[in-house]
Amino acid sequence: MKNRYNLALIPSSESDAVVKYAHFLLDIADGYLLGEHSLPHVTLYQFQANESDIESIWEKAYSELNQTSIELAFEKFSCITFDRTVFWVSLLPDNDDVLMKMHSIVANVIKQPVKPSYDPHMTLINTKDSSYENLVNKLAKIYTPIKDTFVLALGRSDDIGQLIEIIYFC
Repeated sequence: MKNRYNLALIPSSESDAVVKYAHFLLDIADGYLLGEHSLPHVTLYQFQANESDIESIWEKAYSELNQTSIELAFEKFSCITFDRTVFWVSLLPDNDDVLMKMHSIVANVIKQPVKPSYDPHMTLINTKDSSYENLVNKLAKIYTPIKDTFVLALGRSDDIGQLIEIIYFC
């Protein structure tokens, strides 16, 4: 049976700060709330694999990536929807070009296509409250940009993409 996994970048020291900002939006969260069942992360690639293949995937990703850590700064919020029903609030990192290269290498490692729509971000919540941007604007006024070293990790994901357990990290 295949399980869902995520090769991602996780913060070295600022996880609590990221979770604090997500919890500012707690009252409107629906399903995805960073910190409750999800660890802060920037996804490089989500995929399905047999548990017996995970160690070799980790070893190959670790050896093929030119870097396994990266300094990231998150200065902007993203508010998007794909269906006008569920709305996603995320933080957007700098270093998109490096993250795109890392995504491409990881895609090759797990034998999946590079996603042309790959959009590096760190999700805070999802919500069904269509007026969510009002609360996000209030959060943006008190937000202090997060800067941290993010390190490569491989972990389990749930059906909505939450990183729920770290198996390996640098």
